[in-house]
Amino acid sequence: MTDLDLESWLEPRLAGAPAELAEAVRALVGELEMDADKPEQDVPESLAAAAMLGLEGVLDRAEPEREVALRLLAADAALTYAFEAAASLGRDVDALALRIGAAGELGLRLEQGDLRPPDGGIS
Repeated sequence: MTDLDLESWLEPRLAGAPAELAEAVRALVGELEMDADKPEQDVPESLAAAAMLGLEGVLDRAEPEREVALRLLAADAALTYAFEAAASLGRDVDALALRIGAAGELGLRLEQGDLRPPDGGIS
């Protein structure tokens, strides 16, 4: 990672999280690190990418199973940590929000049908 190692930034924050959630966040980050073809990203971008990865395939189930719910919570935590990292490292949090949010990557995925909110969900 460019300014700071992702694990060094993330581990102190996961220390206070419930063990199952902390492991789920680590698993998302681990999935991201398996893709050796991608260039290295900084901490906020890596965490945002892990969050997007965590959302894949979980919102299209009408009745999520516990495993799916845990993955969704881990994606939420990773995205929250992405914004915390951006703020703590003096990055442009607004730019990250615009790139990821409803008008950005998340909105595009919803529009393309890559993520589908469950029936009755907010779209």
